[in-house]
Amino acid sequence: MLPDTESRLNSDLDIIQSAPLQRKVIITLKAEDDDLSGSVLAKTTALIAEAMNPEFFTDVMYKPESLNPKFFIALRDMLPSLFSKEIEQHVGQMITEEEIATTLRKQKQRLGTMEGLVLSSTIAADPLNLHQNALKNLAALAYMRNIRVLHGVYMTEDGKHSLIMASTPVKVTDSKAAVALEDEFHRLFKMLPTGITPIAISAQRYTAANVLTIKDDIEITSIFACILLFLIAIIFLRTKQLFFLLLLPCLSYCAGAAAVAIGWRPASAMTFGFGPVLVGMTIDFGLHLYYILGSNTESKSELLKKASVPIVISGVTTIAAFALLMLSPVPGLRQLSAFITVGLTTALILTLFVFPHFITGCERPVASRPLSPSSPLRRVVILAVAVWFLVIGCFGISDLHFQDHIRSLGVRPDYLVDGEKMVRKIWGTPENEALLFASGDSVDTVVHNTHESLALLPKEDATSVIGLTPLLPCLDVQKVNQENWMNFWAMHPDVATQVQEQGRTLGFAKHAFSPFYDFLKTQPHDISLQNLRKLGVGSLVDTLLVERVPSRTTVTDGTDISRAVTLISYLPDTITVNAAFSPKVEEEYGVRLISGSRLGNELAKVLTSTFAQFIIYAFFLIIVCIAVIHRSLKQCVSALLPACFGLLMMGGVFGLLDRPLSLFSIAGALLVLGHGVDYGVYATHAIKNNSLGTSKAILVSGLTSLAGFGSLLLADHPALYDMGLSVFSGLLGAMPCALFVLPALFTKDSISS
Repeated sequence: MLPDTESRLNSDLDIIQSAPLQRKVIITLKAEDDDLSGSVLAKTTALIAEAMNPEFFTDVMYKPESLNPKFFIALRDMLPSLFSKEIEQHVGQMITEEEIATTLRKQKQRLGTMEGLVLSSTIAADPLNLHQNALKNLAALAYMRNIRVLHGVYMTEDGKHSLIMASTPVKVTDSKAAVALEDEFHRLFKMLPTGITPIAISAQRYTAANVLTIKDDIEITSIFACILLFLIAIIFLRTKQLFFLLLLPCLSYCAGAAAVAIGWRPASAMTFGFGPVLVGMTIDFGLHLYYILGSNTESKSELLKKASVPIVISGVTTIAAFALLMLSPVPGLRQLSAFITVGLTTALILTLFVFPHFITGCERPVASRPLSPSSPLRRVVILAVAVWFLVIGCFGISDLHFQDHIRSLGVRPDYLVDGEKMVRKIWGTPENEALLFASGDSVDTVVHNTHESLALLPKEDATSVIGLTPLLPCLDVQKVNQENWMNFWAMHPDVATQVQEQGRTLGFAKHAFSPFYDFLKTQPHDISLQNLRKLGVGSLVDTLLVERVPSRTTVTDGTDISRAVTLISYLPDTITVNAAFSPKVEEEYGVRLISGSRLGNELAKVLTSTFAQFIIYAFFLIIVCIAVIHRSLKQCVSALLPACFGLLMMGGVFGLLDRPLSLFSIAGALLVLGHGVDYGVYATHAIKNNSLGTSKAILVSGLTSLAGFGSLLLADHPALYDMGLSVFSGLLGAMPCALFVLPALFTKDSISS
C-alpha cells in the first residue's frame, strides 16, 4: 500500500527497515498477583524463553549476558577518552580534600560488607569512583530506562514485570509468515500459568492483524453484497434470464483474479477484497442490455446497435480511468487496476458479443419514457435541491485534507496499540521518537558525522538522545579528551598524595591504591567496539550499529568499498529536532532523520500529487473520448455532470466527517468518476434518442453498485472502508443527478441543438 518509486517516502521506509529494533520481538510478562512476582515470574520467563521456536525467534535474551568481572575498572579505563569539559568539571569537584575524605570513608564501610568483598579490586583501582562519570555515558545506550536485573532476569524494580527480547527472521512484508508467527505467539502464551499475562509487541503482529482483518472483511462484505444483490434481483429481475445476468460478474471476477494471480507473486489479499466492487460494476453492462432489449419497440438487431453505443462509451471511459492506475507508484493500486480493468474488459466483451444470444430483454413492459421531461415546477424543485446539495458539498470539501500519518494506512487493533503504550510505560521507552541514520565506510566516520550533527540540537533535545556517541566518541574527539585528561592531572599532581594520606588515616594499607596511582600515570588508550563488547554491552551496541557487506563498488578515487556501516540514534520527534535536520544539514553531515511527523508530511505530499495527477489525467482522457463521440458541448457537459456531482458529494462527505483522503480514497474517486460518466453517457444517450428502459437500467445498476460498495462500509480495514465510503457517497450524488437533474436541465431538442 506504499509507493515503490524512488521518492523520499519510499527511501525513508527502506532505510527504517534496517534498524535492528524494527526486527525485534518484545514480550512482557506481567504477574497479576504478588505471589507470582519475583522468583516465580523469573522461572516462568526462563521457561517461555527456552520454548521459543528458533524458526521464528533468534538471539533470545531474557537475562544479561556475562559482564566483564572487571566491569567498573574497564569503565574507569575508558574515562580519559570520554574526558569532556563537563566531566572535567565534575571530576574537579570529586578531588577536593573534603570530597576525597568522604568518598574513602564510604569505601571503607563498603569493604565491611559482602559487596565490598566482591568489589575490593574495584575499590583499589578506583577509590574515588571515577568510573561513575563513564557510567553516565553508558546510560545513553539504554533504550529502556526502567529495566533492572532481578532473580537473574530482566525485570522492573517491583518484580511484577519481566522482559524477553528476540530477533525474528520473519519480514514485515511477508504476510504468510507473519500469520504463522502470530500462531506461534498463541502457542507460547498457552503455556503461561493463570495469573501471568503476556504483552507481545512486534511490527509483524501488525502485518498479521492486517491480513486477518482483510480475510474477515472479505467474508463479511462478500456475504452482505451477495444478499443485497439477491434482494435486488428478486425485486427488479424476476426472470429466467437472471442466471446469465449473474454469470457476467462471476466470469469477470474470475478473469480479473486470474490476471492478478499471474502478474503478481504473491497477489495482495486486499485486491480480492474489492470483489464486491467489481461485481457491482460489471453487472451494469448486462442490465443496460437487458432493459434496452426489453423495450420491444424495434428489432433486436436495431436495439443492439442502440444499446452498444452507450455501453461501449461507458465501458471504454471506465476502463481508461482505471488503466491509469497502472501508472500509480503504489503496488496495491496497480494490482487493483489490473483486477478491475481486466474484469471490466471481460464484461464488456461478453455483453457485446456473447450475452445477446442468451438475453432477449425484459419479459415485462418497461416505462414508456426512460427520462421523461419534467414539469416546470418539478424542474425548479429538482434544481433547487441539487443546488442545496452542491452548497453542502462545497462546505464539506473546504475541510478536505489528506492522510498525514503513515500508520493510518493499515489496521491498528486496540489490543496492539494499548499493548504498545503499556510496554512503553512499563519499561520507560520514549514515545514519538525520530531515528537518525548516519552511514559511511567506517565506524569512526559515522560516529563523527552523528556527533557533529547532534551538536546542532537545542540542549533540551540533546539530553533525550539515545545513541552510541556519548560512549564511543570519534577518534578526533577522543584525542582531544585524552589531552584534556593528561593536562588535568598535570595541574593536580597532589591528588595521589591526598588519597594515600586520607587512606592511612582511615586504616588503609600504604599500597592499597597502587593500581589507581599507576592508572593516573598510564598513557590513555582509544575506545573501540572491541572494548565495548569486552565490557559486556555488545547486545546494546548491536541495536544501534549495523554493519553489512554490500555489493562491491568502486568510488571515483578508485577506493574499493567492501564494507558499509550505519549508526542509528534515537531522538525526540519534536518541531525543533525536525527543523534542525534540514536537507542541507543532512547532505552536509551525511545523515538522514526519519520521524513519524516527517513520514506523515511525505505521505500527504504523495497523496496530494497522486490525487491531482490521476483525477486530471482521467478527466482529460474521458473528455477526449466523449468529445470524439458526441462532438457537442451540451452532450459533453451532460455526460460529465453526474461525475462532477458525484466527486463533489464524495469530497463533501469526507470533509464533513473530518476523514482524510487516503490512497484508496483516490482509487475510489476514479471509480466515482468512471461510474458517474457511465450514468451521464446512458442518460444523455436516452434523452437524445428517446431510448426506453434507461431509467430503470440506471436505477438497478446503481443499486447493484451501491450494494457492492456499501458492503465495504462493514469492513474494519481502513483501505476497504475508505474505498467503500468514497464510492458509496459519490454514487449517491451521481445516480440521482443522472436520473433527475439531467432531465430537468436538458430535453431532446435542447441537447441535440
